[in-house]
Amino acid sequence: MPRMARRAAIGKTPEDISLDTGVVDTTPRGRILAAAERLFAKKGLHGAGLREIAREADVNVNLITYHFSSKDSLYLHVHETRARLLNNIRERTLEELDQKYAPGAPPVEQIIRAFVHPFFILKAMDPDIWVNFIRSYMREIGTGIWQEMNANSLAPIIGRFTAILHRSLPAASRSDILFVLGLAIHGAVMAADPDEASIVGEGLAGDLTPERLEERLVRALTTVAQQYS
Repeated sequence: MPRMARRAAIGKTPEDISLDTGVVDTTPRGRILAAAERLFAKKGLHGAGLREIAREADVNVNLITYHFSSKDSLYLHVHETRARLLNNIRERTLEELDQKYAPGAPPVEQIIRAFVHPFFILKAMDPDIWVNFIRSYMREIGTGIWQEMNANSLAPIIGRFTAILHRSLPAASRSDILFVLGLAIHGAVMAADPDEASIVGEGLAGDLTPERLEERLVRALTTVAQQYS
């Protein structure tokens, strides 16, 4: 972010920051995105109406369909913009690992960490935004739009990590590796969202710092993965 833009962002809430650029965005389009992100997390795609989003954003409802063809399109844009930020960090980290250990394979633990750590970094920067990201995603599990989100945002990065892990674990099957990455996703969700963590009791997030939670998650996933070596 340019220096002047960073200065302009001081004192702003995370919701004031543009999903697309990271710069403060108080334009009608920016307010629509911020309002939609909050309401989709709170009520889900079908629970949050366009008129409610418009009221929250202080815009005319017709402006939403001007910028986004439908509520589904708005939902996908909100989710995929956040996912792209997360996955870009994962991709860069993985590329650095690949170059560092070429022509060999990176250690399993470092590959797992490259998948998990970016989420913890982003959540530490903007906790509310990334809890909203999780909640809006989890609310749509099993639906058509959830499947579309996975195909657009999750499948490509999962494929990249599967290929690298397979180099480090040549005896593992593709399903073994996908199982580990699936555990990584759900483990990060439980570590980040108090509502999800409460499934196993209230002490999970309360007893451990985010750093210790991340470290435990990486160690546990590495142990599981190495059983397939």
